[in-house]
Amino acid sequence: MQEILLVGLSHKTAPLEVRESVSFLSGQILEALPSLREELGEAVVLSTCNRTEIYTVTENAAGDTERIHRFVADYHDLPDDSITPHLYSYAGSDAVRHLFSVAGGLDSLIVGESQILGQVRGALSAATEVKAANVASVRLFHAALRTGRRIRQETNVGRNPLSISYAGVRLAQRVLGDLSSKRALLIGAGEAGSLVAKALRTVGIGDLMIANRTESKAKELAGYLSSRVVPFDNLDTALQSADIVIAATDSPSYIITLEMAEYMRRTPYESPLFAFDLAIPRDVDPEVATECAVRLFNIDDLSAIAEENMAERLRSAADAEVIIEDEVSRFMKWWDSLDVLSTIKALHQNAEDIRQRELDRAFGMLEGLTPENEQVVETLTRSIVNKILHDPTDSLKSGATKSQIRAAKDLFRL
Repeated sequence: MQEILLVGLSHKTAPLEVRESVSFLSGQILEALPSLREELGEAVVLSTCNRTEIYTVTENAAGDTERIHRFVADYHDLPDDSITPHLYSYAGSDAVRHLFSVAGGLDSLIVGESQILGQVRGALSAATEVKAANVASVRLFHAALRTGRRIRQETNVGRNPLSISYAGVRLAQRVLGDLSSKRALLIGAGEAGSLVAKALRTVGIGDLMIANRTESKAKELAGYLSSRVVPFDNLDTALQSADIVIAATDSPSYIITLEMAEYMRRTPYESPLFAFDLAIPRDVDPEVATECAVRLFNIDDLSAIAEENMAERLRSAADAEVIIEDEVSRFMKWWDSLDVLSTIKALHQNAEDIRQRELDRAFGMLEGLTPENEQVVETLTRSIVNKILHDPTDSLKSGATKSQIRAAKDLFRL
C-alpha cells in the first residue's frame, strides 16, 4: 500500500556545517527534482536555512528511504556516513503531521516565524513546474498550506512574529546599541534580504546600502526603503564604511572572503564590524571573525533571541496541535479513500475480466444464439457479478480499515 514518506534533516538533528552541505539552492532544486522523479516517481524538496526535506509517495518506505539517503549524498558529493546520522524519516500519518507542523511554524528555530509558509508554497511550485508533483503531493502540500494559515489565523503562535531576519536586527541592536548613527550594508535583495532591510528601517538605521547581483532588484528595494545602491562588484569599498553587514544571498560560495579582510579591519577606537550571515550555504568565511575581529553571527546564534516571548507561543502551540490533528485526520481520511476506491475498482475489474472470459467461452460452445439471446445471457452474467460484489463493495465503502483493505486484496488476489 502506498504511503507518504519524508526523509530529511533540520536544526534539531544537524549542526550548521552539515545543513549547509546538503542544502539545495533554488536552481539546484529545479535541477535535482527530475532525477528524484525518475528515482521515486514523484518528489517535493523543501530546503530552507534550517532544514532540507524530501517528500514522496512510496510502496517501499525502507527502500526509498535508502534511495533518498544515497541521492542526497551523491548529489552533494558527500560520504554517506557524514549525513546519515543526522537524517530522520517519517512515513504515513507521521510524515503528514510533521509537514503540517513545519508549515505551522511549530518546528522552526523560532516558533511561529513567518517565512516558512512561503517556503512550503515555493517547494510545491518548484515541484509542479518540473512535473515532479503528482496528485498526492499536490494535495498534501495544499493541506499543509491550509494548516499553516489556520494556525496563524486561529492561534497566537504567529502573533508578533520574530523571523530570522528580524532576529538578526535585534541581535545587532544588542551588540551595537542605538543604530541611528550606524551604516548598514545589505548584500542580497531577495526575500530574506528584503525583510532585513525593512527591519533596519523600522529600528531607525542611519544609512542603508543595498548590493545585489541583479542591480535592478537592488534599485527597486532601495527606492521602496529610501536607501542607496552600491555596485555588487564594489563590496570592498562598501565594507570599509559599514558598521553592520548582513549577508543573505543564494550564492553557493563565500561572498565575503578572507582575502577581503583588509577592508573590514577596525582600529581600537572604532566599533567592531558586526556581520550577520543569514545564508545557507554561508556567505561569510568563518575565518573572517578571527582574522579581523569581526563580530560574526550565523542563524544558529539566534537561540537566545528565540527564547524571547516564547512562553506565550508555547502555550498557543497546544491550540495549534489541535488544528494539526484535525487536518491530519482530514487528509488521512482522503488518503485512505484512495486505497478503498482503487481496491473496489480492482475488484470489479477482476470480476469483469473473469465474466468476459467465461462469457466468450460459453458463446463459443452455444451455436445458433440470436443477438437477442446473447444480450439476455450478457445481462444475466453482469447482474450476477454485480449482486455478488454488492456486499463486499458496500462494506469497503463504509469505512474499511487498512487491515480489511489488505485482507480484501489478499482474498481476491488483487
